[in-house]
Amino acid sequence: MKKIFPLLLILSLALNAWQLTQGSKSDGGNSETQKSSRPGNPAGKPSPDSTGLQSRKTIGKDSTQSSAPGSLSDVLAIADPLQRYEALLAFIKTLNADQIEGYLDELRPAKGKMEAETNLLRRLLLAKWTQEDPDAALASLSSASGKQAYADAGTVLSTLAAMDPARAAAWLADPENSLLRQPWMGAMLSRAVAEQWAQQDPDAALEWAATLDPDQRVGAYSGIINNIMESDPRRAASLAMSLDSADRPKLLGQIAEAWAARDPAEAVAWANSLTGGDREGSLQEALGSWAASAPAEAASYIDQLPEQERSSYVRDVVRNWSEQAPADAAAWLGSQPEGEGRADAMGHLMWNWTTRDPEAAANWLGEQPAGPSYDSGVTGLAKAAAHAYDDPSTAVNWASTIENQDLRESMTQHTLGVWRRQNEEAARSWAAENGVELPSAQPRGK
Repeated sequence: MKKIFPLLLILSLALNAWQLTQGSKSDGGNSETQKSSRPGNPAGKPSPDSTGLQSRKTIGKDSTQSSAPGSLSDVLAIADPLQRYEALLAFIKTLNADQIEGYLDELRPAKGKMEAETNLLRRLLLAKWTQEDPDAALASLSSASGKQAYADAGTVLSTLAAMDPARAAAWLADPENSLLRQPWMGAMLSRAVAEQWAQQDPDAALEWAATLDPDQRVGAYSGIINNIMESDPRRAASLAMSLDSADRPKLLGQIAEAWAARDPAEAVAWANSLTGGDREGSLQEALGSWAASAPAEAASYIDQLPEQERSSYVRDVVRNWSEQAPADAAAWLGSQPEGEGRADAMGHLMWNWTTRDPEAAANWLGEQPAGPSYDSGVTGLAKAAAHAYDDPSTAVNWASTIENQDLRESMTQHTLGVWRRQNEEAARSWAAENGVELPSAQPRGK
């Protein structure tokens, strides 16, 4: 299919970008009104004044008042965030175990995503409770359920491990522990324990990690290595290489990513010294981390690799680079050989570039040759046009230029469906003119 890039498509996308910017500016003054209209406690529900966990009140409060408030409600009423956090910590330090349990009981009924400060409050209360009465804190985990239970367990186990790592490890070894039915949970908690244990006695932590089942073992080694990485990345790398090959891949990637954030040249040199799958996975993580801070340097390194090796590393570099300087990322990506990595990278590039400068993105994409990378780029641009700029008509026209038939039909149906929800008459007319079946009507947001 011959590619057609009418000026109307470029101008339409650019106009929508300008309108979106103007709309966001004009709405700025209403943000406080919108926030204030969010529902609070359901009608008829009494505010839990007994524990002071009511909505924050700032009217009439002086943020410079005494840092020793008499109740939690007084703490939450402090307007200045830093002073409020300091007062919150000071207040929790005064509580005993019985008081803490009461506050936590008031917090448990909350539904949906809890506010950031409420989550912080839970973590501080649980940490203090674990210090005051570890038996009660651990016992509370057995009756908990849902996502909040997993977060609570992480706080309790991490705090207990800082005090008594062997006891925390014993809790993890309990076969009746219902929270450990999910393998990922066992890995997460064993990592929390190992991180704390390694700070006190890394040899003992390693000895314990070696006795765990595979899921928990990888989590524990990850925690130990993360601790060692802070001071000695070479030792962490040496430890990872001494482990069983089944445990290594995730750990090597973790080391490569963290090391490259500190010293990318050393990290990449180390990753390149490995062999086989260890080398490829570690080098990919190291280059991706390097690209987050210095994408042009990471790209220059890739240019030195044999052409057949580059595809594995192009995607992560472009993903990071396109978030910072999409035009520069595009210039480099255009010089790379066609391949799976280049095609994947094009989708990320065009999404990021279109949401920032749709006219430049459309002009550049229109000059690219047909092939998998072009198709992926059109997919990224069409998604951005349909969803970021609410311009499905432009998205449909771009989707219709995709060379791959299956992808073209899929993206045309997707963008046409978005257009139908916005303007059914226009979408129906386009479908009839182009001999395309109109997709079934879907609720807005699908």
